[in-house]
Amino acid sequence: MKKKNLISLTVAFAFLALSITGILLFIKQKPHFVEITHTLFGLLFVGFAIFHIINNWSSIVGYSKERKTGKLQKEWIVAASIFGVILIGGVTELLEPVAEAGRIFAGKRPPKTEQLSFNKVETNKEVEGNKLKIMIEKSKETELPLIAVWTEDSTHAFIENIFIPSKIASMPESEEEAREGHFDMADFKPESLVRWSSKAKIKTPIFEGETPHDNFVINSNTSAKGKFYLMVEVKSGNKTDLYESLIDPKKGEIYNLKSNENKLLSNVIVQLNK
Repeated sequence: MKKKNLISLTVAFAFLALSITGILLFIKQKPHFVEITHTLFGLLFVGFAIFHIINNWSSIVGYSKERKTGKLQKEWIVAASIFGVILIGGVTELLEPVAEAGRIFAGKRPPKTEQLSFNKVETNKEVEGNKLKIMIEKSKETELPLIAVWTEDSTHAFIENIFIPSKIASMPESEEEAREGHFDMADFKPESLVRWSSKAKIKTPIFEGETPHDNFVINSNTSAKGKFYLMVEVKSGNKTDLYESLIDPKKGEIYNLKSNENKLLSNVIVQLNK
């Protein structure tokens, strides 16, 4: 068995397999077995290509340099230039449009279902009355919201607080700290929420910490009887929004709070459990 023939034929078959799997990957057909096959034949190709270069080193040198003058052949310069352009284009992602052109042959993927997660908050455990489950989903544009939740009777007279944070979070001056999730903290000031502070008889925070930065659920109790209003005031940056709904235990258990603006929160849903 001739070593050169074995190496040359193995490299040829590996090249064939790499060509087929490479085209499949280019057109974004990426089942796991294609990726495995491409990787295995790639390793095989590299290994045998090394032996091929070693066995044919004198010929490769002959292709690269002129025998008489020792100058580099034009073919070597062209091949090296092609290699350099593709390498730099790949590393710098300048040739990404070329590499991604095969995506037009790929089937359309179904849109990913957005998974919503909600932090849980509990307040007013000692209060006897109706149980409230309030789901607050913020808008994508809303950052570090400050939120107050309270109840009012059917005449809009204040009853009690449902959620009042003790801290206010704000963006730090350092961009590095912001990326790492570190925020500046300050004590909550009632005047920060104008509508709530103008109505509330009790302005003491009932939740330790700042308003959750993401979506959250409030499990709480209210002593409100009969019809009552559930109020939510939210502030983000220089924007403030007010959400409310008249809750009637006799007519239903689930209510969607509304606002004239509807910009800072995507949804505010309350579930009433007697």
